[in-house]
Amino acid sequence: MQANTIKKYDKYTVSELKKMAQKYFNAFIRKRDEGQPCISCGSGSPNQAGHFYSAGHYNSLRFNEDNCHFQCVRCNYFLHGNLNNYRTRLEAKIGSERLAALDLLASNKRSFKFDRFTLIDIIETYKAKNKSL
Repeated sequence: MQANTIKKYDKYTVSELKKMAQKYFNAFIRKRDEGQPCISCGSGSPNQAGHFYSAGHYNSLRFNEDNCHFQCVRCNYFLHGNLNNYRTRLEAKIGSERLAALDLLASNKRSFKFDRFTLIDIIETYKAKNKSL
């Protein structure tokens, strides 16, 4: 990573960088999955980037593209992810091997914190990915 890239984020705290990274990541998920139905219920009106493994409980999977897909508000918030249906449709979408790899990553549920350099890299990566879609 270039020094000037790191320098432009000097004024932000790690917490602010994490929020910024989440914003760009979620925008990417919305663009990537645009036109697809809700991963959990199949409705045609999803508008949120919903995590299969909760970003709050599985911080290391927060920015994992296999862990996050288009969801409607009803499933994401009111049904707490609607996880049984999410898992069924997730396996159909990404395949059993990638789902097993995601499960393995989730099984190693240890404390995880992002450092500022990783977050800056995530921000820059998803800024670029959003432009390319």
